[in-house]
Formats: sequence, C-alpha cells, structure tokens
Amino acid sequence: MHERQRASETSSADHEGASPRAGLRVEAGGGRPGVGVDPALRAALDARHGRRLEELLDVEREKRREQLREQELDKERRRSQQEERNREQREAEWERFMLRESRELELRKEGQLARLLGEPHPGEPAAALRRLAEEDKRQAQQGLVALMSGGETRYKPLSQLSPEDMPARLAAERLRTTWLKKRQDGWLAQGRGSL
Repeated sequence: MHERQRASETSSADHEGASPRAGLRVEAGGGRPGVGVDPALRAALDARHGRRLEELLDVEREKRREQLREQELDKERRRSQQEERNREQREAEWERFMLRESRELELRKEGQLARLLGEPHPGEPAAALRRLAEEDKRQAQQGLVALMSGGETRYKPLSQLSPEDMPARLAAERLRTTWLKKRQDGWLAQGRGSL
C-alpha cells in the first residue's frame, strides 16, 4: 500500500501538466493492468468485467448443469434398459417354467408316479403305493401341483401359479425327486435292481 502511494505521488509530480488521457494517470507499475486507472473508471471497468466474468461463469455453470442432466438421463436410460432386459428375462424364465410344469402335469396324469415307484420294497404294502400313485394321478387330473414352503405342502391349480410360487414349487419338486431317489437307492442297495 505504501509503495503504491509513493509511486502515485512520484508519478503525479513527474507528469504535472501532462494532458490526461481519458482520465488516466500514469503510475509506476511497469504497465500492469489496472495500475494508474482513475477510481471511477476502475469501478466501471471492474463492474463491466465483473458482469462479463459473471456471464462467463453463468455459461460455464449452465454447461455443467447440462452435462449433469445428460449424465442423469444416460443413467436413467441404462437403468430403464436393464430393467426391461430383466423383465424380459423373467418372462422368458416364467414361460419355460410353465411349459415344463405343463409337461410334468401331463406325465403325472398318465401315471408317471406308479411307473417311478415300481414294485414294492420288502415290507412295503402294495396297496399303500397304489393309493399314493392314484392320489398323484387324481391331483394331476385336477391340475393341482404341490408347493412346499416352511416345511408344509399345499396344492394349487397350475393355472393359478404366479412367478412368486416358483420357489415353493421347485422346493416341492426337489422333495419329491429326493424321496424317489432315496427309495430307488435303497431298493438298489438291497440287490433288487440293476444299473
């Protein structure tokens, strides 16, 4: 501050009588911008430059907001496309599941369980196996499929299944398959079957 004041005083004394150009005084400062500018002109320039700077900043801020909007739109498009692919995948999976269940139901209507059970094991009552196979066939003819959830089995018409029933239906099918396999393995272990 003191150096600037001394430079201003020195400059004013050196250029006494020089005609001022548009209100400019020459000051020591090595031609630095803004040095030696009349305070009123400086204020006007600062205001004009400030407005211009603010306009440039506004343009930059608007560009940045536009970029952010575009990024958000891109994210939303990708998310929407992914959701659509997921939905299509779930629908295709559901269709395959229902087709497989329909085929399985037809096999059960034709007495599949009786064929899978085969001959009674020693000590198994033939009448109990026959009733089990007949019950399965009757349920199939009614369009019923087993659902297993929380350790409980319930039956529901195939036509009323929803995608939410898939895990319970698959659990019931796994239980049936496991039971049949264990029964078959026990029968083979007794030497009554052949590989």
